[in-house]
Amino acid sequence: MKTPFRPASSLPLALAFVLAAGAADAQDKAKVAPAVSSPPSASAKGKGEAAPSPQVSVPLTNEKAGPRTDLEASLAEVDAALAPLLDEKAAKGDRLAAAKKVEDLGPDAVPAIGKRLAELRKGPTGAVHAVFKQLREDSGKKAGDLLAAVLDLPKTDGPGAKTTLATVALARALVKGQSVQGAREWAQLAGDHDGLFRPELTRQTKAFGEPAIPALMEARKTAVSAEAKRWAALQLDALGKRTPGEAVQVASPDVLAEVLAAFGKTKDNDAIAVIVSFVNTDRTQVRTAARAALATFGGDAIWKLREAYTNLVGKQPPETWGAEQVAKELYASFDKVRLEEVLKQLDEGLAKEKAGDHEGAVALFDGVLARQPLLDRRTETVAAYVARAQQIEDEKPAEALALYRKARALDPDGPRAGVVGGAIAFLEGKQGLARGIADSAAFKHALELDPGHPKARAELDRLEADLEEKQARIRRFAAGGAILAVAIALLIFFGGSKSTPRPKGPKTDVPLRDGA
Repeated sequence: MKTPFRPASSLPLALAFVLAAGAADAQDKAKVAPAVSSPPSASAKGKGEAAPSPQVSVPLTNEKAGPRTDLEASLAEVDAALAPLLDEKAAKGDRLAAAKKVEDLGPDAVPAIGKRLAELRKGPTGAVHAVFKQLREDSGKKAGDLLAAVLDLPKTDGPGAKTTLATVALARALVKGQSVQGAREWAQLAGDHDGLFRPELTRQTKAFGEPAIPALMEARKTAVSAEAKRWAALQLDALGKRTPGEAVQVASPDVLAEVLAAFGKTKDNDAIAVIVSFVNTDRTQVRTAARAALATFGGDAIWKLREAYTNLVGKQPPETWGAEQVAKELYASFDKVRLEEVLKQLDEGLAKEKAGDHEGAVALFDGVLARQPLLDRRTETVAAYVARAQQIEDEKPAEALALYRKARALDPDGPRAGVVGGAIAFLEGKQGLARGIADSAAFKHALELDPGHPKARAELDRLEADLEEKQARIRRFAAGGAILAVAIALLIFFGGSKSTPRPKGPKTDVPLRDGA
């Protein structure tokens, strides 16, 4: 008999129990299993005793291997959040509160959530069917909060209930996290457990919004079942993102880049023209994603590439050029034109700086760097950023601090590094003072970076004078306290030397002397 694996540290979620039940369910997935039990152990056979359910989980720590990895630590966080939700002994209100905490795990937890969902995916589909059947048969349960409905069931300690609760809670965490990678994990749930969770996912689609678009585009072509593919297509329709032209209408550049990448992954030929329209965008991330996506189409993109080249250059590319060569020449021409425009704008900004219009220069330079963040001549813009920051430092310190930081990022080791660093340290120290933190360390650091910084010297002198005054007051208070203590001690001493009354007792007449 196979010995059940028992982890070094038990998982409070009872996912192990869920997965163990799934092994029994795998042989008859289509049937609804009213109960799932494990076979009796060797010692229990013949005695009528059922063996405890085997627990299968992955230990979160390995002391011999050293400290936890980021994934292991995140898994521990996910498990700790799920544990109270899966505790059938807890009150419903406490379990619902635990579900809310699961939702707040955040986008950093996506890899760990994905791992736990992959484990739940292997769980007991028959037992999950039984849970949903029970919900349908309960006439009092209307369509609504699936998680709350499961918690209202008479028994929630079975593998089906635990799988359902954990899956729904983790799916909601992915929605709230609002990341494209989280959306990919979320979309996979449409194929889990015979699609039982698809109605719940459908209710979540609108809340997920833009980050779900590239994930649904990929699922529409690559999902594990035809039903899951159709579901993904329906969700894109519901979001108004059925066509490539609609799909790229998003607010986030990050999501747009993922949408373009999804076109490449799914080889959607209808999207080629849309992708080409982004190969020369000013946004570097989007431009790079568009060019990479277009490369995946190979020869299928040749006609749109030739058309774009002809429109830009004014003549058709040689017939001998393949798609790769046309793309290379097209991108080089685009980059040359875009760089010429950027350099022209840079020169206009430098002219404004020379004329003393630092505000106008900064506005132009912001445009230059947005279009070409790694421009070779970007350090030429630093002087204008510093001059503008110095202009507004007193009345707009937060804006000035942002300008100084931008200048430092553009040229961290340049000739103005000390002045810029000193100004940043000074303004950070002033921010601390505004919050009631009188720390001289920032001003000392400012003087270390820029010894001639007059404002930092003045603030440091003021703080040191205030400190000396406080210490002088403390010394005066201490001296006054010492005098008071001595006075009290003397009062007690001299007051205590007076004769004290005799203790009361029975009266006795004692003659002073014989014969008196």
